[in-house]
Amino acid sequence: MASNTLHTEENLALMEQLLQCGTNISLWKYSSDGHLVWTNSNHLVLDRIFENTGNKTYMLKCCTQYTAPLVMGGKLGLMWCAVFERRGSIPWAIYVLGPVFNSEISTANLEQSILDFDINRAWRRGYLEIMQGLPVVPSTLFFQYVLMTHFCVTREKLTRSDLHFQKWNPDEAVGTEEPEHDRMQVWLAERALLNMIREGDLNYQSAFSHANLLSGGVRAGSQNPILQAIVSCTSFTSLCVREAIQAGLSPDTAYRVGDSYIQSMIQCKTVTELRSINHAMYEDFVMRVHKHRTNPSVSALIQNCHDYIESHSEQPLSLRILAKRMGYSESHLSRKFKQETGVSITTYIQYARVERAKFLLMTTADPVSKIALELQFCSSSHFSTVFQEITGKKPQQFRREMQMK
Repeated sequence: MASNTLHTEENLALMEQLLQCGTNISLWKYSSDGHLVWTNSNHLVLDRIFENTGNKTYMLKCCTQYTAPLVMGGKLGLMWCAVFERRGSIPWAIYVLGPVFNSEISTANLEQSILDFDINRAWRRGYLEIMQGLPVVPSTLFFQYVLMTHFCVTREKLTRSDLHFQKWNPDEAVGTEEPEHDRMQVWLAERALLNMIREGDLNYQSAFSHANLLSGGVRAGSQNPILQAIVSCTSFTSLCVREAIQAGLSPDTAYRVGDSYIQSMIQCKTVTELRSINHAMYEDFVMRVHKHRTNPSVSALIQNCHDYIESHSEQPLSLRILAKRMGYSESHLSRKFKQETGVSITTYIQYARVERAKFLLMTTADPVSKIALELQFCSSSHFSTVFQEITGKKPQQFRREMQMK
């Protein structure tokens, strides 16, 4: 038993160092009854936030039921994860990773959280500094760290599908109903967001944060916060699709993009994941419309080519496939594409695939070889060569730098 304990402590010491490499994720150890044993964080106020959100209570209720890690979240987009250590069948200790944000958080939301978390007036300035210093870690990368920590504690190898996710949102489980929002203000905020899609306005962050503060979403007639969030996010996605089409995005592209995000939303198991995907969806449509509006010299034919290439970067693409799709001869399409864009179709396909690769490198833990295969590159080495030619960096270097930001 003593040997096993020593082995676990050595593994955790190594894991603690790994967590500090770029991401700076805090590690906390609690006894099975919830007392803090130790932490490498300098900010013990985070333990109070963990408790005030209801996550600690929820974790203690689950520690007798679960052996796989438990992912928990809060309405700010905060995430924690608990890894359970047992002695036989008896809960012995709980290791918590976090908190982290899974996306950038606005100052307005942080200031609102001062009231939500009941932060003492004397601590408010320090609280804001602490929260602004928390790491932003994509969910997929955070889950990978969680699985590694679980292995350090238990020597058991698990996958993403083995993780447990919070079945309710403790932020909303306080026995009081959510206050009614001013429906006119909610409607105005929603119209502002949709107008920004129509205009391709890149200065959308403050409006997006303001709308999140105002609205609790579409009423789903359910006490299940996950269902409530899914209904709200998928409804908003449908509105964004229509607005993008009115802004000039092709219906084929707009609906395909929207359907892809809706499928991801339906599969989410936490409100935190949903918020992250909802933010990515909105940003995606704004960027697509902005690109469309800032390239007025591109004809409808070439814009449709752009849209098709970007939406099918993980499928086989060629001049022949595009010409057949657009209804033009290969020679006419090739000549017109080069004339309007200044690059060949083959080169543009590579650009689109590299952009998709950058997204996958930032948001997943997939190995480079898998990403290369998904994006139709003949080999990992060919993918790395093309990626470096376009970005100036190798894929592994790009991923490391993005994780450190």
